[in-house]
Amino acid sequence: MTVANWNFGDLLDATAAAVPGDRPALIQGSRTICWSEFDARTNSLARGMLARGLNYGDRVAILARNVPEYVEIAAAAFKARLASVNVNYRYTTTEIDYVLQDSGARALFYQPDFADVVAPLGAPLTLAVQIGGGEYDALVGGDPAPLGIARSPEDGYLLYTGGTTGRPKGVIWRSGDARAIQLESPTVRTRVETMDDHVRAVRDNPSPGRVLPACPLMHGAGLNSSLAELVNGGTVLLLPSDRFDPDELWSEAARHRATRLLIVGDVFARPMARSLLANPGRWDLSALRLISSAGLMWSEEVKAALIAALPHLTLMDILGASEASGLGYAITTATSSTPTGWFAASPTTVLIDPETDRILTDDEPGEGLLARCPPFAQGYHGDPAKTAATFREIDGVTYAIPGDLAARDGEGRLRLIGRGNMCINTGGEKVFPEEVEEALKLQPGVDDAMVLGIPDAQWGKAVVALIDTVGGYDEAEVRAGLKSTLAAYKTPKHIVVVDAVPRHASGKGDYRAGAALAAEHLG
Repeated sequence: MTVANWNFGDLLDATAAAVPGDRPALIQGSRTICWSEFDARTNSLARGMLARGLNYGDRVAILARNVPEYVEIAAAAFKARLASVNVNYRYTTTEIDYVLQDSGARALFYQPDFADVVAPLGAPLTLAVQIGGGEYDALVGGDPAPLGIARSPEDGYLLYTGGTTGRPKGVIWRSGDARAIQLESPTVRTRVETMDDHVRAVRDNPSPGRVLPACPLMHGAGLNSSLAELVNGGTVLLLPSDRFDPDELWSEAARHRATRLLIVGDVFARPMARSLLANPGRWDLSALRLISSAGLMWSEEVKAALIAALPHLTLMDILGASEASGLGYAITTATSSTPTGWFAASPTTVLIDPETDRILTDDEPGEGLLARCPPFAQGYHGDPAKTAATFREIDGVTYAIPGDLAARDGEGRLRLIGRGNMCINTGGEKVFPEEVEEALKLQPGVDDAMVLGIPDAQWGKAVVALIDTVGGYDEAEVRAGLKSTLAAYKTPKHIVVVDAVPRHASGKGDYRAGAALAAEHLG
């Protein structure tokens, strides 16, 4: 088996056979599921789903917060050659119904908290199971033996992403490609090539990692990071509470000796840094080695605050998209740092001139669309037009082009400019919200920010900022600070103070809700 032919079901089977059975696989609060139990439960669940009428390739939707069962269901789907589908637990019945029908899901697993939302669903389902109920217990309590079936690297999952406009889209991922990208990470010490190599590496590692995803598992990075730790024989730690609490995060990381935390940018990192500053020496975090982030800007000053409190850490900021992970990385330690929004490009990453489709040479400074060579996602489920627009062949090579613009400097570093479809055209000038948001968050009294383009009779679109404040906020002081860092046309025409900047559970901005909120405040 070569790198391109990995299958997560096979990897989980092989890892379970190689690790001590009493090693923890999943921990949430006082609940621990050891590896032998995790293997038995997921084997039984996989077998049970097939016995209930599901067939190879059928979609299995998961509507749940961060609970051990979420990981179990996803793992069992891989073992049974079924495709898991993430469902945003903040969705309404109508929105959930859309994802189920769009994906063609034949099974749904849901937490009891969402029973009222699930009850009116119209999607035709072969299997609808409440997590923690008697039916679920029966499914995980059956035959614990491995399924013993032949699997394929084509087996995979659907990653639904809401984006900023339009309905959610299901991004199609193969197991082989997803695992190959995991192995590209700068933190991977040994890039194994075969299953024998993988098993040997697992057996030879008596102290595997313990990852704590602070972000929701329904966020692509959350489940992917958890899966990466499990296939290496490690442990997934889950926070006990439904709502993010930085003090609880640090307490659980210390209690369970977490080695890695996964977050989503400043929306998690800022309160984490404040918590450390307010509680010096409270937690023993000596086991913690790495904090990684994906999906949202992570500012240099917040990274510096974390490193000041925990100088032994490495911070890894990952540049990627739902369609193409690992476009670049920014590594921060006590002796090295990277400015906000700057990354070292991965070997597979290129810039493409948006006007001519020319691939810029590796040492050529300039701006272009971020893209990468395989491996990457296979396209969008049920949307051939969007697939053709995003995954394009240029000069005989197929590239994934998610839509982000970046600039490369003379040293080969990449600076993220922003998503092209988020660009605000104001009076003929282009403004990228991410740039203005980061400038705002550097100003005193501004805790969080969202920048939008609101229809305007004079400018076409007016730049408007929603901000969440802390401490002594003064708009005149903020505007004076922006004046020194932004061109005048980029400075918000209106700054609106709100109770909280609207964000999805993943931490990413909910720009549609933000636009409605801005319109309400501005009349």
